[in-house]
Amino acid sequence: MLFANVVLGGATRTGFLADVLLQLFSLPFLALAAWLWLDRLTARARPAQLGFGLACGVGLSVVGLLIALAQFIPLFGAPGWEGISARIVAAGGAGLEGAWTGSSSVDPAASLAALPAVLPPLALFLLVALLDEDQRVRFSGWAFGFGMMALGLGIAQVMQGPASPLRFFEISNRSESVGFFANRNHFAAQLYVTFLLGVAWFAARGERVLSHRTPTTQRAIWVALAFSMALLLLAGIALARSRAGILLLLVAVAGVVAMAPALLALLSGREARPRWVRGLVILIAAGLVLLVGQLGAERFLTRFDAGLVDQLRTTLNEKTLQAATEALPFGTGLGTFTAVFPVYEDTTLAPQYINRAHDDWLEFFLETGLPGALLVAIFLVWFVERVWRLWFSAVPPGEARLRLLQQCASLAILLLMLHSVVDYPLRTATMLAYFAACCALMTPRSVTGRAEVAEERAPPSARAGGRPPAPRQAPRGSSRVRAPEGGVRWS
Repeated sequence: MLFANVVLGGATRTGFLADVLLQLFSLPFLALAAWLWLDRLTARARPAQLGFGLACGVGLSVVGLLIALAQFIPLFGAPGWEGISARIVAAGGAGLEGAWTGSSSVDPAASLAALPAVLPPLALFLLVALLDEDQRVRFSGWAFGFGMMALGLGIAQVMQGPASPLRFFEISNRSESVGFFANRNHFAAQLYVTFLLGVAWFAARGERVLSHRTPTTQRAIWVALAFSMALLLLAGIALARSRAGILLLLVAVAGVVAMAPALLALLSGREARPRWVRGLVILIAAGLVLLVGQLGAERFLTRFDAGLVDQLRTTLNEKTLQAATEALPFGTGLGTFTAVFPVYEDTTLAPQYINRAHDDWLEFFLETGLPGALLVAIFLVWFVERVWRLWFSAVPPGEARLRLLQQCASLAILLLMLHSVVDYPLRTATMLAYFAACCALMTPRSVTGRAEVAEERAPPSARAGGRPPAPRQAPRGSSRVRAPEGGVRWS
């Protein structure tokens, strides 16, 4: 499912055949996920463990369902269209007063086309949330592998030049690497998420690799691969020349520095001094960044000549906020930005084709109004609660690998939300899939597979929380002899 999202989900607007194929492909996965979750919630759910998360999930489902239904039927919408209607009339169009579109959207066709985009990430979230610890670690390894595959494609695109046949979109950044995307900023987002998931996977695969003081071949191979992959990902973001990608990668490195003590404890099998470990990681990270800068600084530093945020984005934000305010309380409908925004353009924006607001928070607020704000608020409450538990609570015995993976996933979600302030990475199916997968990785691990079978086979007293039967004591003066069938008998 993730591979299909990576290969087919790079478009930035609806209507591409690849998006339709991806949505159809996700239907059997969504049906499977619904069946498995129904089985889990009815037979094996533990209310004490799933209480808060389940409540947030129900809240998100109810509000999201209302927003989805509003694109089909007129649940709400018309009371907030007076301001936009006046704008349309002033621009020479037919107003919306008294008009009934048959839904709560000013453009029902665009809204209906936008709705199926939620199916692939929803299926991926539901399935990944069912995985146990080992399966989640393997999933992060596959996600890292798909990211490196996209990086290889991006390097080939730069080597072949602007006319490379490996660029899959006609309207694209022709002089930079874009991978499977049309936009370099979204490719950079995939790479910094890949970097974080790669940190978690390499740490899990290298558990206790540094436990021995004497050098070993295994340790040398692990260190060489880890440094090589980190250097390649840093260089890949430099090739994409994305300002947001470069800055957010530095935030990702800072997050790895914060996780350094837990990271080294997992690799060495013993506790480490936080200050010494963080200092070492800072030196290593600074060395990698300087190395990439020496190799290709002139390629990406020119992107900062106009500042961190250009004037066009600032103007877009002002106009989008104005439109969102006039569309309150219920917004204009999903996917209606391109239908609404032209009546708010002025002479400074007229020569440009504006397909997105370049601030996904504002664009979502414009399209969904207060229901969308409520949806975002519920998600942020869940996210903050999970971040608090994952970063500031004690690690249960035997869960160091899972905790590190969850911390990396939470950091990836934070970076994508920050990126959405200046761009629209989550408007692509690929990055929305990564976002959904990381949210699923943050959830408490599922009790499935071998653990569940072991619990079912345990004696009734053990399953009920009672003490297991005491082992049979050997007679005095006897000795242990292994039986031929693999058991133990006493002689």
